[in-house]
Amino acid sequence: MAPAVPMQHKVRLPENEELARSLHEKRLSMREQPGGLKENLDLTFAKAYRNVYAAKEPIRTLKEFSKVKGVGPWLIRCMKGFFAESRQDLSPTKGKKTRGPKCHLPKKNPAASGPPGKGPPTSFGLSDCSVSIYPFSSQGAFEVQSSGTMGSAEFNIPHKDTVYIDSSILAMPPRQSGEEFLEAYEVVLILDDRENFGYRSRKVASRKVADNIHSQFNVPVEVKRLPVGDGIWIARHRKLLTEYVLDFIVERKNVADLSSSIKDNRYKDQKSRLQKCGLRKLIYLVEGDPNDSKGSVASIKTACFTTEILEGFDVLRTSGYTDTENTYGYLTLSIIEYYSTNFLNLAKSSRVCPTYEEFGGKCRGLQKKTVSQIFALQLMQVPQVTEKAALAVVEFYPTLLSLARAYFMLEGDICAQEEMLKNKSKMINAGASRNIFKLVWGDGCNLQI
Repeated sequence: MAPAVPMQHKVRLPENEELARSLHEKRLSMREQPGGLKENLDLTFAKAYRNVYAAKEPIRTLKEFSKVKGVGPWLIRCMKGFFAESRQDLSPTKGKKTRGPKCHLPKKNPAASGPPGKGPPTSFGLSDCSVSIYPFSSQGAFEVQSSGTMGSAEFNIPHKDTVYIDSSILAMPPRQSGEEFLEAYEVVLILDDRENFGYRSRKVASRKVADNIHSQFNVPVEVKRLPVGDGIWIARHRKLLTEYVLDFIVERKNVADLSSSIKDNRYKDQKSRLQKCGLRKLIYLVEGDPNDSKGSVASIKTACFTTEILEGFDVLRTSGYTDTENTYGYLTLSIIEYYSTNFLNLAKSSRVCPTYEEFGGKCRGLQKKTVSQIFALQLMQVPQVTEKAALAVVEFYPTLLSLARAYFMLEGDICAQEEMLKNKSKMINAGASRNIFKLVWGDGCNLQI
């Protein structure tokens, strides 16, 4: 083994020493590549390295690394492999109080920022770097690598020295003794009948796409109304005809729909439902070129970046309808191969896939909203009230009636009423506090934007 490259500075926290060393070595290796490392990128490495070795808190996850001053999307891409094991680790840092599950609501005005440039199909404009990107390796032990054309992807069992979470976390259908996967089950791709593939009738469009995939890849494809997502895969028992939902689900968005869903709050809500549906491999398939969209290019790129890096989805990109059909086909073949390969070894130790009825029942329950969630969504329509501010309000006043009672207790002191919410939480600024008061207790006509 080659000796470690000596670092230039002593790291403040021992927990960050390995990350600092990896940053330093990555910087040196990229300098030695043909063409070298551009001056601005070299300065990016230097700034991030300084802030890592000077950090006062441990940096254990990719999300924590993204908050380091000087670390941007390009550098996160380059260092993504370092955090392969801890990408989903969102454990609190030392000294911070552990809190229960937080209610996630659609953002009113998501950030619209993202770096321009060209990159691999899943990068949405992020610059290339020397670290390989494996979109499907975040929660399982197999990778997806592009074959060179958009949508042509295949799963590969990683090299023995590659560190990933054990693949037994992926659910398996029930197995009888001595039963081979393809002897017992038929894998069927299910497409939602509301999908728009360019035809006037959506049902006709989904049916034609299903026929195209079946004829080209010789895999069974069916169309039905799905409770969540735009595509799933089931394993249907050949004798009993019981249907088990495999651990994969696709949410498909063309760039125009993605742009509009960001504006009307569907974007965050739909992802939240996918995250709660019980399936592990969440695939976000974006169709089309963001640069050709009439909406904000920056907001689309940023949404895709955060969906993959911070929220654990596997973002795939296709160029259009035909490419999407091919992607569905290649994914189906790869899923069949994965379950055929691992069924004998993992069926007894893995979770059991839910039946289609169980999956549907769980997803239908996700559509129900509490009074507090609806109240928070209403608050987010008030000028200057962000998602965090709305959640802070409902934490103290879960219903409109409880908030109105609080204002009633301060009746006669308008200044105190306007500042009441601001004084309750740092998440609520003075403008938001004042606007909520005017809407709930005042005239509601002079809201300040």
